[in-house]
Amino acid sequence: MLPRESTNTLELIHTIKCEIDRLSEKQAEALKTATYLGMTPDEAKEYDERRERIAELVQQLQLLNESQ
Repeated sequence: MLPRESTNTLELIHTIKCEIDRLSEKQAEALKTATYLGMTPDEAKEYDERRERIAELVQQLQLLNESQ
C-alpha cells in the first residue's frame, strides 16, 4: 500500500470509529430512556436503523483491516 493510500485508510478508519461511537451513545441513551418511559414505534424504528448502521460500519472496519 502506498503511503497516501495508508493515510486515507487510517482517516477512513477513524471516521468510521467516530460514527460507531456516536451511534452507540445514541443507542445507550435510547435504552436508558426506554427503561423508564418505553419506546414509541418511531423510536424503535430509529433504534433498529442505528443498530443496522452500526453493523454495516463494523463490517466496513473488518474489510479495511483485512485489506491491510
